[in-house]
Amino acid sequence: MAKAATIDRFKRGETVKNLDALPGVPAGTRGRVLLVDGFYWTRYRVLFENGVDIGSIDGSMLARPKQFEEALARREAAAKAEEAQAETGGDGGGAAAGGGEAKTVNGVSVPGHLLERSKRARERLGAA
Repeated sequence: MAKAATIDRFKRGETVKNLDALPGVPAGTRGRVLLVDGFYWTRYRVLFENGVDIGSIDGSMLARPKQFEEALARREAAAKAEEAQAETGGDGGGAAAGGGEAKTVNGVSVPGHLLERSKRARERLGAA
């Protein structure tokens, strides 16, 4: 297995900080990884200093305390690059092919076409 694949993974017991505000946990709060779970999508259960315990946190929402500021800067740079690409029209029509706007839930992006499919199924069943 390549070493590069495991660089951003956290170990059980490791101290981390969250990059995004989570329910009951402000951004930048320290926490300790209680559980590492998953094969293809690694999720973490973290107990934060304010007593909130959250499971199924994506690794992209966490950073080591020493790398916290660097991770925020990387995120901001990526957001600016994405914004610049959208302004120039370098989108390639991906939004039109997706069937709607994607939403992010607990750090996981749900494609728009799946949201539309679910909406149509609820309408068919009368459970709007």
